[in-house]
Amino acid sequence: MASSVQYKLEGADQIIKALDVLDSKELISLIKSAERKALAQEVIKPIKAALPYSAATKKGIKIVADKEDRLTGLYAGVSSDAFWLRFLEGGTKIRTTKNRANRGQIAPRPITKPIIINSADGVIDFFNKDFGQTLVTLMQRKIKRIKK
Repeated sequence: MASSVQYKLEGADQIIKALDVLDSKELISLIKSAERKALAQEVIKPIKAALPYSAATKKGIKIVADKEDRLTGLYAGVSSDAFWLRFLEGGTKIRTTKNRANRGQIAPRPITKPIIINSADGVIDFFNKDFGQTLVTLMQRKIKRIKK
């Protein structure tokens, strides 16, 4: 049985009214900026802190734009540049040569998956806070321009 999670956005009416004033480019820029900051703070930083590997491995942990939703879709986590982390996360089967010599296996050590799975609430909270603050700042700038 699948469980569902519900999130309540307080002050949504005021935000919707403020969003009506923005044009689409400003709105997309605002959403993408808040989303990128939330993913960097709540997903990327903890993963990089938890990995005891080289700088090259840590460069493979990044935020990437979604190919299907280019406007606001972003992914955070391990990119294909650090493909070897797949073997550490999930482990490998017992490897043998053609002569049946045992070459061992890599035992699974999940590090990134639990961090990504447990960061959903933090990402949403950070996004809501940053999006609201940035929206207020942007609206204050617009009001100053109108008053001039």
